[in-house]
Amino acid sequence: MKTKIEQVEPQFAQKLDNPFKNILQELRYPVPPGYRLRVSLLDANGRKKRSDASADNWSPQSGRIEIRFEPAPEEQNVAAAEGSSRVASNSNPQPQSSPEGFSGPNTFVTKLEIELLKALERAESTPGWKFVSLKKFRDGLTSEAIAPGDFQPTDVHWQEAIRNAIEKRLILTSKVPNPKSPQFPVTSIRLNRLMPEVQVALGLPKGDLDFHPIHIKGEPLSATILRERR
Repeated sequence: MKTKIEQVEPQFAQKLDNPFKNILQELRYPVPPGYRLRVSLLDANGRKKRSDASADNWSPQSGRIEIRFEPAPEEQNVAAAEGSSRVASNSNPQPQSSPEGFSGPNTFVTKLEIELLKALERAESTPGWKFVSLKKFRDGLTSEAIAPGDFQPTDVHWQEAIRNAIEKRLILTSKVPNPKSPQFPVTSIRLNRLMPEVQVALGLPKGDLDFHPIHIKGEPLSATILRERR
């Protein structure tokens, strides 16, 4: 019986978990407790291989391998339970800080991501700029950010920080028209200021994020729809 992709991926993850965490620790990118390494085998175009496909269909020469960290299932349950108790006892929980960053209500934010968010805030405030281009920000503006401690991040570190911030929804992306080439839209980025982690990183006061319904005079919309159907 041939080995399947879904059987090989966990084996890769188990072999790589501790070595990757040790490397990241040495580079001052510690992995928060409760996170595990996840491996996905992709084809040459970056599409994930079917989990029930034979492992022989993937090879390092023609395929790709994606490595990421995600919360372990048991840790997610514990975090959810703790989160529920915190919300019940305190509607405004304080983020837990550490020398490497802080843990907010939704995600852990590293020191490098904090500096990244500050750099994006400066970019958004640039006079005459209607939007911040992801490419321009990635290629140039991040060099203005202040490196945390004595660690000197490279372009690879900044690009990884941008990717992680986008995955965590700290930074939002969208497509905007390209003034020079309308047929090729530009990917723009902006701070997700509704995220508590972004507010803490930028030192912003917490806004009122509660939902407040607006009362409109007149009959209910459902009554209008039923009348129009008759």
